[in-house]
Amino acid sequence: MFDKLYHVSVEPNIKVLEPRVSSHGKPYVYATQHLAFALLFGTKKSNGNFDGMYGIKGGKPFFYEAYKDALKRRFEGQTCYIYEVDVTTFKEGQTSFKGEVVSEQPVKVIKCTEIKDLYQYLQELIKEGRLDFKPYSLDEDYQKAINEHIKNRLIKFHIFEKKDKPIYQFCKQKFPQLVNELENSINNNKQ
Repeated sequence: MFDKLYHVSVEPNIKVLEPRVSSHGKPYVYATQHLAFALLFGTKKSNGNFDGMYGIKGGKPFFYEAYKDALKRRFEGQTCYIYEVDVTTFKEGQTSFKGEVVSEQPVKVIKCTEIKDLYQYLQELIKEGRLDFKPYSLDEDYQKAINEHIKNRLIKFHIFEKKDKPIYQFCKQKFPQLVNELENSINNNKQ
């Protein structure tokens, strides 16, 4: 089973985590064994997959920036709460992401730790080697990987159908060449 599981939230003083419907369409409480990974969800100031590539590789959490200073923009000055939770009702393999576990039942909080500046805390974890962080780079291989990641997300999340939403404007600002390229491709296929 699990020794410790973590859930991170911007909400203080939670005693019991209730299942909520998220991207998987089922009500779950999400948690992970990897504290550094859980912290990547510790802010509402997020553009999710458009801030960078993140996950767990080789048993270690990682974050690779999709644009310059993405980590800082997303986490600096943000307060969050680390909830260590009761592990008994969590199951693996219920979602496509190997780093997370879910519970369909309400989950008791064992311990809560407040983090006043999430960016500073993540910097400490990077220095300790607990988070593999790659700052934005113009390196050709890095650019190829990030561009492919962003293109996939633009399509997967139907960003071109959301032109009136802030996420479209964000993508247009941060990735103008990719947005234009994909929009041109979509328009050419319609003709």
